[in-house]
Amino acid sequence: MWKRGRGNWDVRKCLGQFAAVLFFILFQIAGLSFSLSLFPAESRPTKLLLGSLLGNMALQWFPIPFSFFLGFTKASHILALSAVLLLSAFCFWKNRKKILLWEKPQQSIPRLLRRQKFFWVVLGLWVFYCFLVHHSFRWEENGVYSSQATYGDMSMHLSFLTSLARQGTFPPDYSILPGTPLSYPFLSDSISSSLLFWGASLELSYKLPMWVAGAQVLFGCWIFLRRLLKGKEKQAALAWIFFFFNGGLGFLYFLPEGLNGFRKLFYEFYQTPTNLIDKNIRWVNVIVDMMLPQRATLFGWAVLFPLLYVLYRAIFEGKKKYFLIAGVLSGLLPMIHTHSFLVFALVCGVWLFYSLLQKQALTKQGEKFGKAAALFLPLVFWLFKPLLQEFGLDDGFFPGLLLLLFLAAGMGGILFLLTKNRAHWRALGSTWGLLFLAACILALPQLLYWTFPQANSGNFLNGHLCWVIGEEDYLWFYLKNIGVVAVFAFLGLLKSKNGQFVKYVPALAIWFVAELVIFQPNEYDNNKLLYPAFAFLCCPAAEAVFGLLEKLRTKTRKRAAGTALLVVCTVSALLTMGREVVASYQLFGTGALELCGYIEENLPADAIVLTNSRHNNEIASLAGRNILCGSPSFLYFHGVDYSQNEAAVKTMYEAPEASRNLFARFQVNYILLSDFERNSYQVDQEALDRMFPRIYENDGWILYQVPSSS
Repeated sequence: MWKRGRGNWDVRKCLGQFAAVLFFILFQIAGLSFSLSLFPAESRPTKLLLGSLLGNMALQWFPIPFSFFLGFTKASHILALSAVLLLSAFCFWKNRKKILLWEKPQQSIPRLLRRQKFFWVVLGLWVFYCFLVHHSFRWEENGVYSSQATYGDMSMHLSFLTSLARQGTFPPDYSILPGTPLSYPFLSDSISSSLLFWGASLELSYKLPMWVAGAQVLFGCWIFLRRLLKGKEKQAALAWIFFFFNGGLGFLYFLPEGLNGFRKLFYEFYQTPTNLIDKNIRWVNVIVDMMLPQRATLFGWAVLFPLLYVLYRAIFEGKKKYFLIAGVLSGLLPMIHTHSFLVFALVCGVWLFYSLLQKQALTKQGEKFGKAAALFLPLVFWLFKPLLQEFGLDDGFFPGLLLLLFLAAGMGGILFLLTKNRAHWRALGSTWGLLFLAACILALPQLLYWTFPQANSGNFLNGHLCWVIGEEDYLWFYLKNIGVVAVFAFLGLLKSKNGQFVKYVPALAIWFVAELVIFQPNEYDNNKLLYPAFAFLCCPAAEAVFGLLEKLRTKTRKRAAGTALLVVCTVSALLTMGREVVASYQLFGTGALELCGYIEENLPADAIVLTNSRHNNEIASLAGRNILCGSPSFLYFHGVDYSQNEAAVKTMYEAPEASRNLFARFQVNYILLSDFERNSYQVDQEALDRMFPRIYENDGWILYQVPSSS
């Protein structure tokens, strides 16, 4: 496994790959059966998309109940597969008449592909994304390589998925901080653990689910934006491009240096037009910096965008049965991606408020108020942010936000009580009531068991004004980060008519919350809320662009203006994508791979190994074993206390003879000594040699075994 030459494939490895892929495909087939039963009226491509999504979610969730009793083992996976196949067979048989009658000539996939030509653009970007996933995790003769975007986060995700597969402990702990429950949304990694468990290579286990989830995000966002724009193909296509090729005016910072500036862009670490921290360019590209390294975001958006499509159909197109489906899917989101769950909750809150206004015939008044807020709130942030920062009041908004949310909920309650018609009450109960009931039943156990305990112990949920803007001018920050799309979105919102504004207004609620509260220690991670809001805003931006182009008299002028605008809006993203194509950084060298090969064959799965706290730790990431303390860059932003472990590691390396009690207290089984540890600590190697036997030694890599009595 650790020396993946082209000729190293044997029968056992091939069978393992085949078994894992077959296991994955069976869940996809089951998901398609669910989709055919639940969405008989949808087009065939939409059924396929939703079926693939349901297959992924089934693979993530069905092993979990069994794992609580049997561990993350073959038994739990066999039971999960049996259950999902039986349930899918039952759904297919029960709904066989509807499924067999859904064939319509006008819905044939070839005809739909000819009509919806933009599909090929979506497909092309998906193929490019698949290449980036492959490029970001490459096994070569002299080591394992990553791209620029994945160099930081990938090792953490590898540690989650390998430790879950190798150790089988459930509920899982952090392998980079043993004894601490893993409350990070780990289902984005467990889907790969399941494939690794069945014998797939680590490379295939990592990539295959990401390839499929990438398609779900790209195509899911496309069908949602088309619906949001009432099937306007050109406007939806432009909105989709604005979202996935997002990038502001960062490219302008490279122009003064000419060719040297662009050489720096392509060869220096994180000097891209969408991530230039010294210039406060923080609006990173969706494809490169979110979907590629952020697995939880990737799998969360894979659910979120199709889920928003289902919700839209339920609310605005009368598909009442979709409310319950949306409630079930959203209830499964927290341990896939908590931020996506919060986004969906905010969208539901806004659209429910709209439904209540509609019952009272107050939608026009609500729309006027919303447009006033869209105009007023950015000006408030722009004018008062410097004053609040000067007096140190920029981090005191959390209670105020809670008060505003409470007032909004109170107004919603009043509107509900004013609805005296019992038929309206029954309608709300059979639609929104079912959605919230299903979501709460499924989501609350996850939140209570995993999310809230970690949030209470860490630095979560704090008031903070204006995301990562700092002391920079509010309007200028967003103009240079988002670019002219921000201007068009603002204009499109204000000019929206015929009830379109209410469809876009969830973006304002999400943005407002994200500007006032941070939901985990890293304030930058609020972009996981801002980007879905931006997806909504890309729709009015696209409508505004087409509205302005229509004012030009000739087709030549329209094409020239449209092309120029498209270049300005996407050039930063294209340069960032190009940089990612050529980026290559070694994560693990040959010495690390050979060590992992020895560990795989000789160390117990639950062994605790003493190492330094480097982020690219091969023992945790590749071998799936526990290390005493992982990288603070991971642990700090997860809100866990690692200070005692970190101090103990230093003491045990520098004074091992005086630290016998620490070896026993932290149950250390092995000690690694390499150049990483020698450069991190003043290691007393002579004492280590006196105290512990060497069981592995190769080119400066030494592994000591700690006797159980130490």
